[in-house]
Amino acid sequence: MPSRKCHQLAIVAVTGALLLPQAVALASTTAAAATVTNVATSLPARPSSVPPADQISGSGQVVVWSQQTSADARPHGWLATRGVTPQDLGPLADTADTVQVAPVSVQNGVVAVATSTNPNGALADHVTLRHLDSGAESTLSVDYDQSGEGTEHYRGQAGDGILVEQNYLQASAYRARLLLRTPGNEDRTLLSDDSQYEVLASDANGALVLRKDANWQYVVVYVDFATSAVVTVDQPASQVLPQGLEFTPSRVGFVDGTVLTEWQRSAPDDGPSTVTLPVDGVRWISDDTLAWYSWSPTDGGNELFAMSRDGSTPAADLGGTFTSISVGDDGRMRVSLYRPDTDARIQTLVAGRVSTAAGDATTIPAGPARLDAMALSGGTLYTSDDSSRRDGVLLASNLSVDAAGASASSPSRVLAYSSELVHSTLAAAGGRVLTDQGSGYEVYQDGKRVGAALPHTAYVQVVGFDGQYVLSSDQASSAGPLLQTVSSGASRHVPGGSALDGGALYTSASNADGSGWSIRRTDLATGMVSTVATVDREPGNLQVRGSWILVTPYGAPSTSSLLLKAGSTFRMSVDASVQVPILGADVLYTFSRTDGAIQPTLSAQVLGVAGATARPLFVLPDRLTSVSAVRWAVDRDAPWAAWMGTDGVTHVVWAGAPTRSSTSAPTGFSPNGDGSADTWNPAWRYNRPVTWTLTLKAGTTLVRSLSGTASDGLVKPVWTGTTDSGAKAAEGSYTWRLTTKDTVTSVPATAVTGTVVLRRKVPTASVKAPSVAATASTTAQVPVTWSATTPGVKSYDVAWKVASRSTTGVWKLGPLQTWRTGTTTTSAVFGKSGSPVKPVAGLTYRFYVRAHDDAGQTGPWSPAALSGIPVDDRSSALLYKGTWKSVTAASAWAGTERTSATTGAYVSFSADGTQLRIVATRKADGGRFAVVVDGTTVGTVNTYAAKTAYRQVVFACTLGSTIKTHKVQLRVLSGSASGRSTVHLDAVMITR
Repeated sequence: MPSRKCHQLAIVAVTGALLLPQAVALASTTAAAATVTNVATSLPARPSSVPPADQISGSGQVVVWSQQTSADARPHGWLATRGVTPQDLGPLADTADTVQVAPVSVQNGVVAVATSTNPNGALADHVTLRHLDSGAESTLSVDYDQSGEGTEHYRGQAGDGILVEQNYLQASAYRARLLLRTPGNEDRTLLSDDSQYEVLASDANGALVLRKDANWQYVVVYVDFATSAVVTVDQPASQVLPQGLEFTPSRVGFVDGTVLTEWQRSAPDDGPSTVTLPVDGVRWISDDTLAWYSWSPTDGGNELFAMSRDGSTPAADLGGTFTSISVGDDGRMRVSLYRPDTDARIQTLVAGRVSTAAGDATTIPAGPARLDAMALSGGTLYTSDDSSRRDGVLLASNLSVDAAGASASSPSRVLAYSSELVHSTLAAAGGRVLTDQGSGYEVYQDGKRVGAALPHTAYVQVVGFDGQYVLSSDQASSAGPLLQTVSSGASRHVPGGSALDGGALYTSASNADGSGWSIRRTDLATGMVSTVATVDREPGNLQVRGSWILVTPYGAPSTSSLLLKAGSTFRMSVDASVQVPILGADVLYTFSRTDGAIQPTLSAQVLGVAGATARPLFVLPDRLTSVSAVRWAVDRDAPWAAWMGTDGVTHVVWAGAPTRSSTSAPTGFSPNGDGSADTWNPAWRYNRPVTWTLTLKAGTTLVRSLSGTASDGLVKPVWTGTTDSGAKAAEGSYTWRLTTKDTVTSVPATAVTGTVVLRRKVPTASVKAPSVAATASTTAQVPVTWSATTPGVKSYDVAWKVASRSTTGVWKLGPLQTWRTGTTTTSAVFGKSGSPVKPVAGLTYRFYVRAHDDAGQTGPWSPAALSGIPVDDRSSALLYKGTWKSVTAASAWAGTERTSATTGAYVSFSADGTQLRIVATRKADGGRFAVVVDGTTVGTVNTYAAKTAYRQVVFACTLGSTIKTHKVQLRVLSGSASGRSTVHLDAVMITR
């Protein structure tokens, strides 16, 4: 494994400390979970990126590397062969020497593992060589020289041998020699008489060595193991090496600027040749391909470019984001590819392209990444991962809770940072993330920066962020907090103690009359100011979420806070002696400390729910180091809290109350044994398992109490209409109240109330209509009324039937037809606008009604109310004999009458029906007429009246129980007195 001196970017410590309530610095201690099961879940430790490619030995076929997990006291060696499950090679020796050494490597199918017999992992004193083809092993010791003149240091692998630096004393001065040690053979001296050796690269055939001579001058040489030839390839002025070193199966050399100087390994004495490179900068070269990195601001990552070594093909962007590149023991380029959702991979490149050949990619199980920052917003957990990569990654997991418990989706990348450490993430709100980019804050949404850069100084602390605005305080300034607008970058100072929520700024001000203090809301988009609450003393800092307002401190002692609700008289004192409480959306987070405990316990109390108390969530974890970020957070927009252990595992816990997603509660039922709605079966769906109690009362008297447990969150009580004693409950309205508690956390949900009506009688109704339409109107319209005959009726259905004659002359009653459905009115006119048909003269219409009551019952159809449409006096069905006269009369049926004062005049017609009705006008000159049915006089009618009355049924008789044809005559008789001899015939109706 090559070891090189490389230029590194300076890491700038984050100085803008976060003061948001979701991330608060604490004293050092070990965190211990106190969460209740079933409402908490864990996200596994995020995998870190693979070690850089130049710290990995091998190729895509066989890869070895050094890695330390959270369970390891020191790094272990790992081996992966052709995609087989990686094998742990055990703990490695320390590499904290003056010269960096690769403790695990592979060359020509031989794996070298440097170990130490010292349990603390001192410098290597043994190197085990394992032949992968045969499984044979040999161990070479690294010890003091047999002469006792000095110590030995392991410097690297040389195929099936090792390179050892041996110190010895010569002429009272310490010198060093580089030895090639192989199993069963004597050591062979390669270099000597220098002060120190660093093996930059090696294989079974040779090594690039940085030697430091007795005068502390540096020179890079290539040593050929077979011939012992030594060729100088570079003479750096200091220990800083050239930009790049080439070491491939056929060449050695170095890169300086845009010039590559190289030697053929097969003939190093022939002297170097030079190659002009297309770009300046650090680059790595294989036998066939030249490659380099270039930062791409568009893609937000390192882009790998490659071209043929001799320049015969142009440079091409390979795409993708890689961490580093080097040359494997098989002479092919190798890159490490980091994917935030899986383990890392070592990927072999062929001709400057990612190889797809089997075995050319090896997965490396990654250890825990550094997840030093977290933020919660709206049920989304944001965690930051720098994993020793050049660029950080922001990951998001969606949180949810249901009857099965809490869960979190697999983290997905939402942002790749372009600079700074990832743990400089500050807060999230409204789908946006606030980050510290060193010189200022930046806001990202959907992975893209939004708005303007927001500058800050080293003393600025963020105290509020709502996605649109940033509120921060400057500890070095006496000015009030600074309010910055994300979209424009505009800023202004606001009063101390201000709070942000939903695009509004909340401040406090004393009332002009000295009556107290007002808490005011300023809409930052419109500038509109309103007073949302008043208090009797000067408020301290404000926290606002929706209609909830937390004032802290509030009065004496200074460890007390006040919780209030805008638009109500609600006031509650909150203890703040351990730490300032945090106000979330309908959740209040408080802190307590048990006896002897250093770290506080975070508790959550659901607001607005009767009986809800503070529930412990977890003991707060501490920072991992003095420079790492706080490892816990609360969601101020949803009931979630999270914390991270030292093992990198992130835990989330739901802090809310059960909520209803659906309700089905019938308003009534009828336990009368008819098989319809005999029981009341309400249902409420909750997102959590709950225990429940349902009480029913008549006024203030308890009638029935039901309870149970809904393990799937579905509450389904059944009331049969009995009291707690088993008696039948009386008919009437009952109030009900449902109370629920989470079966795991015992946190209550908001109570649900309502009413239900119990009816035992089926609802009935009656309908009325004039038997002859003419008695109510001059046209073919029928006024129909209906009404309930039992209590509790809420609506009606109205229907009708009509008899019609077939082509064969048979009269038949038609089907029931709907006129009104579920109507709450009690009258209508059949034949007016909205009527299903236009009534026809000569037909009889039958009307029916049924009732729906408040218990959900539907009654039977009522008996019919019959109403006929009479035949007008002008109808061709009426045959007049004798002297008759047609007279216009606006108040008469259809506007006309037929009159006669001639004794013996008559009108005849056929009557196919069961009843006969004669409609006439009664007047002062009204005469008499006889009614003859089938040749028999059935009645005599006198139409005299002192006061005129139109559309009167002056005669009615039953023709029979079945419809038959009858012959009818109306004969004018002599007057009953002088001047009373005129018959005013208006209409005739036969009921069918």
